[in-house]
Amino acid sequence: MAAVGRAAAADLERAVRAALGTDSCTRALAAATLTVQPGGLSNHAWIAAAAGERFFVRLSPPDAERFGVDRDAECGLLHIVANAGFAPDVIRCDPARRLLVTRLVPGHSWQRDEAIAPHNIARLAQSLRGLHSLPMQPGMRTVDFAVQAAHLEAQCAGASPVDNELRGAAMEVLAALGRGAGPETLCHNDLHHLNLIDAGDRLWLVDWEYGGAGDPVFDLASFLCQHDCGPREQSTLLEAYGKGGRINDERVTAARWAFDYVQWLWYRAWPDSGSADPVYTRRAAAIEQRLRRRTR
Repeated sequence: MAAVGRAAAADLERAVRAALGTDSCTRALAAATLTVQPGGLSNHAWIAAAAGERFFVRLSPPDAERFGVDRDAECGLLHIVANAGFAPDVIRCDPARRLLVTRLVPGHSWQRDEAIAPHNIARLAQSLRGLHSLPMQPGMRTVDFAVQAAHLEAQCAGASPVDNELRGAAMEVLAALGRGAGPETLCHNDLHHLNLIDAGDRLWLVDWEYGGAGDPVFDLASFLCQHDCGPREQSTLLEAYGKGGRINDERVTAARWAFDYVQWLWYRAWPDSGSADPVYTRRAAAIEQRLRRRTR
């Protein structure tokens, strides 16, 4: 859960219980034991236990759309990836009430060291090959990183505008990636280790709010950027995924810069929305150093 004070946490629990109680499929959870789940920077999450089962419950912030999230599109995507066996079963997805409830799957979230172990990188690559081979569904939301960058730049325009050097570099990199793109595939786009649940015999992917149709190179870039990976991990991931066509070292390296640029904008935009969490500013500063190193 995003960091909040005790009073705010109590208000959030009351809010999520009220939302759970508005539909028969989750009404029993409104009175269930709720255990706060740490780790999220924006959403608030709990584990709910009722009738011998456990569920994941998420309450999203009211202004999530400001940061490129489309909750209606997320709901449709969640049903697709759950039916395909990549994500937990959806119990209730209710954008109007900012509520998501899924079945809690067995396993544990990877730690960073687990995520970058060579055998786990290979397991992730196998999952991504399967995800990227799923048939595309009509009407699926397209996730365009150039559009997302422009949207977030606008959010930063007031208190923390983006300097021309980085914006210009981003436009060039994103344009080059766009020229080399092929057919869209279904992508997750946020492969942080906390979104990877290891059940031993399978790997679950959770937190699909930035998922949709797009360039699969950004899934590889997402994982590599969010774990500060070096050349060895990049090579391991590419070899396990399968090099060829638009998945090659040059495009992955470019996509890493573009992904870093977008997540840098995201971290800069969130504090402007009222968060005082120093995690945002520290992470933004670290990513900015990487971006500027690569533009020299």
